[in-house]
Amino acid sequence: MWQAIQTTKRMHSLNQIHDIIYERGVVVLDNVTSLPFLGEPFSSPNLIVSICHRGCLKAEYDTRQIEFKAREASVIFPNHTLHAKEISDDYLATLVVVSPEAFKRMTQRSTYQYQMAYQREPGFPLTDKQYAHLLEVISVIRFASQLDIVKRVHILANMLDVLSLLFDAFRFPNEDTKDETPQLGEDLFSQYYNLIASHHHETREVAFYAKKFNLSPKYFSTLIKRETGVAAGDWISNYIIIQAKSMLRNRMDLNIQQIGLKLGFTDQAAFSRYFRTNTGGSPRSYRNEWS
Repeated sequence: MWQAIQTTKRMHSLNQIHDIIYERGVVVLDNVTSLPFLGEPFSSPNLIVSICHRGCLKAEYDTRQIEFKAREASVIFPNHTLHAKEISDDYLATLVVVSPEAFKRMTQRSTYQYQMAYQREPGFPLTDKQYAHLLEVISVIRFASQLDIVKRVHILANMLDVLSLLFDAFRFPNEDTKDETPQLGEDLFSQYYNLIASHHHETREVAFYAKKFNLSPKYFSTLIKRETGVAAGDWISNYIIIQAKSMLRNRMDLNIQQIGLKLGFTDQAAFSRYFRTNTGGSPRSYRNEWS
């Protein structure tokens, strides 16, 4: 039985324990039955690992339609946008939520070599045995996250490594392990995406981001294109258009000029030109389709 999701500000467990996530670093949420906020786009600064136990949730992930299905595992990297569209009455999931600081420690310890695959397609199906194994590891993470001992951070870091390695082994069973030394492009992209999320309203210039890494714009662009298949400048424009569409659909309290200002455009005309160049239509016509 499916239900279309209506916009509501009902408090979600992720929002209720925001401070605890930052204090503890890693939190396991059980009996999750929805996404925050229902019917509105949601972008989390945390890494979110999801195990769907039953039911299904249909959502928009950045600009693509995806589904979270029973016996599927998913990884949502920080600052990507989820917009729940439909949810089955029996949807139930467990989430492992990792704070930005804890995620930073994770990336310093390991290469996390398949980040790009998860950022393109966050979910994958599990066999019954894989499902059971992941629940066992998550059970240990749940226990470790509640410990009040000095070594809790180190224990959690090790358990998150185990969880990540199992995800990769289950999703890519026939692929050889890559060289443990990360490619520069792999290391750059996650940081680049997070910088776009933080600075997209300030600048749309690739040179600004290249300077953050002490690289020339040309070399920086080459690395990003080689790793992702998408030009560095297109990642900026794609992110801005995702944010623009989200506000045009859901922030009816803001007019088009105000949305443009929030995205760093000097006036409505500049915003409209940028939107039309990247979508083929005007912000007003896009809004009218959703009103």
